[in-house]
Amino acid sequence: RVGRAVQPSGRGGDTKHFHFVLSLAALTRKGPRMKTWLGLSTLLVTTLSLGCYSKSALPKAETADDAPTWYRDIKPIVAQRCAGCHTAQGIGPFTLSSYEQAQSKAAALADSVQSRRMPPWMPSADCQQFSPDRRLSQHEIDQFVTWAKNGAPLGNPADDKAVPPQKVSLDNPSATLDWGTAYTPNSAKNDDYHCFLIDPKLQKDQDLIAYEFAPDQRHEVHHALIFSAPLSDAQAKDDATPGLGWPCSGSSDVKSAELVATWVPGETYTEFPTGTGIRLGAGRALVAQLHYNTRHGVAPDLSKLKLRYAERPVPNRASILPIANTSFVIKPKEQGATAVASSGPLPLSLKVWGVFPHMHEMGRTGKVVAGNNCLIEIPQWQFHWQQMYFYKDDGLTIPKGTDVKYTCTWDNPTDRTVRFGEGTEDEMCIAF
Repeated sequence: RVGRAVQPSGRGGDTKHFHFVLSLAALTRKGPRMKTWLGLSTLLVTTLSLGCYSKSALPKAETADDAPTWYRDIKPIVAQRCAGCHTAQGIGPFTLSSYEQAQSKAAALADSVQSRRMPPWMPSADCQQFSPDRRLSQHEIDQFVTWAKNGAPLGNPADDKAVPPQKVSLDNPSATLDWGTAYTPNSAKNDDYHCFLIDPKLQKDQDLIAYEFAPDQRHEVHHALIFSAPLSDAQAKDDATPGLGWPCSGSSDVKSAELVATWVPGETYTEFPTGTGIRLGAGRALVAQLHYNTRHGVAPDLSKLKLRYAERPVPNRASILPIANTSFVIKPKEQGATAVASSGPLPLSLKVWGVFPHMHEMGRTGKVVAGNNCLIEIPQWQFHWQQMYFYKDDGLTIPKGTDVKYTCTWDNPTDRTVRFGEGTEDEMCIAF
């Protein structure tokens, strides 16, 4: 699974106007005062970077009889770690569904995995361990490099064993929803933010445990935020606006709306940690807020949302909480500008299941700490590789009174003063 970012426009003044991002989530655990944080994940996938290199730059290969071959060694790695994105319908710039396709790019594949550009993984290993972890082992990297150096041998067809492919779609959804009629974005705007009412017709409370947002027009759908809101309030907002849905900015513009899901380019589907979920109340509506980017043309869009509900109420129920700094100023040409977002002393002990740091394109580094405990560190920020990272094993416990802080560092190459805002050319400092 793999993940990514958004580009809303306008300016935000408080944490309600957050980006596409996911969050640390608070869950009810045992007892009325105990809460837990659940991270919801977005997974991003971008392109394989084909830089300038030559085969001679790769390490010299060994010539043993057990040297790696496509059938025995490389194909299983590609099937389980690469092909989910590098398919005809995937976000990768080329497919890797056959030996011929991989063989023609063998040196590029070896270079990308050796430099650890692929599969993409941003967190520092010195802070925390996360799961799932997309990094290849050193043995797998060495196999790629040696295979390429040896001329990408096909090997013995008898070694070709069935390998479970990467799962890229949510199976057995409880509901598949949309807003009924295709919407054509406003071509007069570079960025069109539009909200749509979806009635899931819930007759009873449901706990959402997995979802998949399936964009109809991938070239124009830049992100989606899904909110749960009172049906009457969402319907009133829809009725008050001519046409389909209503214009909206970084949120749903509906009272009492709560963020429950998100999608960004490269994401496939999201499953919450076992025993956790987000409550969708009976009679409540869903509001889909979509960011359409029109630079590559517009087309009618009718994206779909797949939801899976728990068979029985989950023991840990989630809500999504951000911490943000919205008052920073980055001066023109300033390098290493820094701001800190703070939660203040926590009113109760929390269990952290995941963390999602977020900035825009000027980000250099990001680090979230709870007291002296590092929660995540991104030493080399990449705008197009953002996601919720889940902690390995059973998460982390943060004691009552701890101050959770997110330190953002930026480099501003422009002549503009940059502040907090929804647009990609603005900046953000939000952790979830």
